[in-house]
Amino acid sequence: MNLHDNGLTWPWILFGFAFYLPVLIWALKTAPWYKIKDKASQHVFLGTSVIVFLTWNSVASIGPGLSFHLLLAALVTLMFGAQFALMSLSLALVGVTVMGNAGWMAFGLNALVMDVIPVLIVWGIAVWSYRALDRNFFVFILLNGFLASSLSVIAASAVAAIIMSQSGLYEIEVLERSFIPYIPLIAIPEGFVNGVLVLALVIMKPQWVSCFTDEQYLKGK
Repeated sequence: MNLHDNGLTWPWILFGFAFYLPVLIWALKTAPWYKIKDKASQHVFLGTSVIVFLTWNSVASIGPGLSFHLLLAALVTLMFGAQFALMSLSLALVGVTVMGNAGWMAFGLNALVMDVIPVLIVWGIAVWSYRALDRNFFVFILLNGFLASSLSVIAASAVAAIIMSQSGLYEIEVLERSFIPYIPLIAIPEGFVNGVLVLALVIMKPQWVSCFTDEQYLKGK
């Protein structure tokens, strides 16, 4: 899903930044900065960003933009909340772009696909489940960890396919053969990896998962 600059026209380049920059500005303005004032929290945030960067560099690619990799957006969003998740994934994307695995002119589109869309989907599901469903440990893991991450990567990949077809980067026939059929398949490992990592964290390091507290999801259940 790492889009490159080749073939992108200025309207599409501007379209990506027009959607991404306002969301980034919102995240910077509304983020609860007090949560990462101590060095331990800063190390967790930066360490997670590095892990995402390394994951995004490990791609299965069959052409520029025709690549798949884990997003880990659900894990990062549940750990830090929507604002810091947007920043963390943006830092990872900067690293991927510096390494030459994505285009600078396509940064806005890449951020929209791999950052904004998955984070908002995961955060939306997390907020809805918190308000509408029983605060149950298994509901948290299965819904927010497994299901939300699977849905987020499906949505991100579908939007990437739309961008590539509508911008002229690839003909729809090419995408139907070499990209779209694999979208449901990537949802399985995405859901499994995010779900297992979230489960491990809430057991061993629950203080690292800002959306989870023992008092609400475990005590008295």
